[in-house]
Amino acid sequence: MSAVSELLSLTSELKLNKSYVQQIAEVIAAVIEFEVAIIDNNLEVIAGTGKYQSEIGFVYGKGSITGQIINSGSNFILDDEPLNHNICKDCNQKIICKLKAGILSPIIWTGHVIGTISIFAFDNKEKNELLSNRDKLLDFLMKISALISSKIGENEMHGRLSLMADQFSAVINSIVEGLVTIDHSGFITHINKSAEKLLNITTQQVWGRHINDIFQGFSVPKVLKLGQPYVEQEIQYINKGEVCLFISTITPIKTNQEIIGLVISFRSIRELRKLAGRLIREDRKYTLDGILGTSKTMTILKQKMQLVAATDSTILITGESGTGKELFARAIHEESHRKNGPFIAINCGAIPEMLLESELFGYEEGAFTGASRGGKPGKFELANNGTIFLDEIGDMPMHLQVKLLRVLQEVKIERIGGVKPVWIDVRIIAATNRNLEEMIKEKLFRSDLFYRLSVIPFFIPPLRERKEDLMLLLHHFLDKYNLILGKQITGFTQEVQRKMLTYPWQGNVRELENAVEYAVNIATNDIIDSAYLSSRVNDYFEQNASLASGDQPTLAELEKTAIAAALKRFGSTGQAKEKAADSLGMSRSTFYRKIKELGLNTKIPKCK
Repeated sequence: MSAVSELLSLTSELKLNKSYVQQIAEVIAAVIEFEVAIIDNNLEVIAGTGKYQSEIGFVYGKGSITGQIINSGSNFILDDEPLNHNICKDCNQKIICKLKAGILSPIIWTGHVIGTISIFAFDNKEKNELLSNRDKLLDFLMKISALISSKIGENEMHGRLSLMADQFSAVINSIVEGLVTIDHSGFITHINKSAEKLLNITTQQVWGRHINDIFQGFSVPKVLKLGQPYVEQEIQYINKGEVCLFISTITPIKTNQEIIGLVISFRSIRELRKLAGRLIREDRKYTLDGILGTSKTMTILKQKMQLVAATDSTILITGESGTGKELFARAIHEESHRKNGPFIAINCGAIPEMLLESELFGYEEGAFTGASRGGKPGKFELANNGTIFLDEIGDMPMHLQVKLLRVLQEVKIERIGGVKPVWIDVRIIAATNRNLEEMIKEKLFRSDLFYRLSVIPFFIPPLRERKEDLMLLLHHFLDKYNLILGKQITGFTQEVQRKMLTYPWQGNVRELENAVEYAVNIATNDIIDSAYLSSRVNDYFEQNASLASGDQPTLAELEKTAIAAALKRFGSTGQAKEKAADSLGMSRSTFYRKIKELGLNTKIPKCK
């Protein structure tokens, strides 16, 4: 055999078609937004995106994941970091590997594995998204793998794209994002099902039309000339007089360094705002600093909680419904040395009495009819080395109060039907909106349990007793629902401010948030007046007409006091103002606007 023939025999089918597989990798990455690697049976990176594009030509060792997938010919999902996963134990790259998760699928041609196609996650956000959609993404890779193997013998890229169109359409229709492909002249060649839904249009209606007929102002020549991907660009679509806004990513399709078209993926800004709203709710960490409240009572309360968070003493939190008792309990847990352990919450008033004991303490197999095989651990066992939060403790029946008292005394529990005690290391935080001392007088709550629970008692004052916090909570909720609902409401009228300050807020912060969400939903102006308040709030003032006016300080006056105090505390530099805005729960733009409106745009010295 000649040297040339021997060299060709060692060259993989994927490497002979590297231009084609690189195009496939780029299209996949444009659609699903994960890094893609295509590796041949010689363990050489043939095509890739992101990190793997710079590794094209790199050869992995036989102990790598790809080497094992090629040997087994099976799909594989890497659901943990290489250092923690058995499949990576022999890989010489595992120490420096940055992978968080991945999905790998073999490429099989003429009955032989000729390589793998894989997608990878490199941070926790990508990992969660990849693993939560693992079945859909694996099915996606298997179809792409089949598509590659069925086209591996073809050399003409235009021919491949034409022949694969129908098959590729079936794959991309499973993608949540809208997807539109256009040729080098800007004419639409394909849209997926999500795009049809978002644009309220059919494939037949748009096929062959110019992209500017759909997205006005979209500069096809500019994008084609520059050849650079556009990320998170706003595009506009007008349908029956209604303007729809989308965030789009535009990726050129290239062959032999020539741009032959574009892939436009897009999502509704309205849906992204809803997602942003959910992230805002999750982003404010469960820390005491993250809980909004600058009134004197709330400041002192958080300071005391900060001090006791480091201990293991039992805590009893009391306060009306809607004051955020569980939020404080979670914050205490996150500030403690148990923060890496579990936080288990159970509502003692929401579970039927006959089930509450098994939920708290668990049961052994055969303990009662219907007991699960092998038994079941209770909430106390699940909270081991962490914190258990017993909400609505005042609703716990008397016979369980006795058992809970024993747990507090002996630091162990017994499962229903069990004969051996289970030792536990759990911090207990209880909460109630009921007056336990009155319940003790009525013999509805055990006094010995009360004193065991209230080693460190905390009372969360109702909102009507800390009106200073009302301003920052209003602005926080206004900013939040402006973002979620796509509104640009700037504030509240003086009449609404007085009503907000006077209304008793029996539902506390929860009721206040609901009131703001309702008002932002129905408001048609850029300021909220009384017409946009809920009927519950307006009815209250119809029945108590004299309360809507009076000598109470306005919201603006409370705002000015709170903002001035924040500026005095943090200072007047740009960075200091950002900290001050964050402490008040305001966005930076709202904070700067308020400083100007209230005449506070002066340098205020920092407190010594």
